[in-house]
Amino acid sequence: MDEIAAELKAERWDYCLLFKMKVLAPFRYLIMAFRTLIELFKRKPDVIIAQNPPVFLPITCWVYCLLARCTLIVDHHCIWSEKTIRYPLLSRVIRGLEGFIVKRAELNTSPHDVWTEKLIELSHKKAKVITVIDYVEELPMKKVSRERFCRTDYLVVYPGGTGPYERPDVAIEAVKELEGVTLVITGKKEFLKRILPHESDRIVFSGFLPDEEYFGLLREADVVLNITDEPYTIPHFLYEVMAAGTPIISSWNLPIAKLFNGSIYLIEENSPENLKKAIIEMQRNREEWVQKIRKLRDDLKRVRRDQIQELMDYIQRKGS
Repeated sequence: MDEIAAELKAERWDYCLLFKMKVLAPFRYLIMAFRTLIELFKRKPDVIIAQNPPVFLPITCWVYCLLARCTLIVDHHCIWSEKTIRYPLLSRVIRGLEGFIVKRAELNTSPHDVWTEKLIELSHKKAKVITVIDYVEELPMKKVSRERFCRTDYLVVYPGGTGPYERPDVAIEAVKELEGVTLVITGKKEFLKRILPHESDRIVFSGFLPDEEYFGLLREADVVLNITDEPYTIPHFLYEVMAAGTPIISSWNLPIAKLFNGSIYLIEENSPENLKKAIIEMQRNREEWVQKIRKLRDDLKRVRRDQIQELMDYIQRKGS
């Protein structure tokens, strides 16, 4: 959303309210909806781009658009009902709301073709959906000292956010069996230390780093890992790694396989043995993988430019 706002020269507004008690979630969404409506009536936009999830935001914006007669575009960061699949009743409710808003938005965008196809199916082919991939042009990075993180010649980075699908345990087991390799796992340090006990001095928990240092670490790494059980998402950090020109090893999922198309090393089964083989391949042929990821970066830049132009043309037609 930040990148789209910047490229469209749009005014960006966000608002979030969190309660510690989950039972208060319905009140949280009601308050946020009310606050959003107040802001929209103040700003009086002609075109609104609202992000899903949460689906309640685009529904709130749709109510405003009915009253103010303006254009609603929904940017589906993901299909929320697919992300809550472990809770069937909740998933069914959210799926109904998503189907409702997909059909009523004048345009929907999705970050990859797999979500685009699913959104069209969700609307029973009644919605207009286009793909607008994520893309990071360049990173505001700071040069970091390799010695600060790495105790060996080869540096592997696992960007962690402590998400439920992440598999840093696989990365730890793989690296423990590889001599001369250091693994740096970013994310909440104390939490990770508690859930991932180990005795290796080649496993480093860096904690959350300032953005410029974090991006510098991605550039300094010999390879970056995305080892996860997530079935559909392309994590945003993969675009950051691509901007840094660093090779990637990732778990296989269909969106990643389609978008990266042979330019990164894909593991079909998350196991330490498979990851070990992948890291060894990267050590042997790193320059080849660097060239692949940099070529893809240039190719996707052109794709993204065309997609943004399609979005801008649509908005201009609506404004004329």
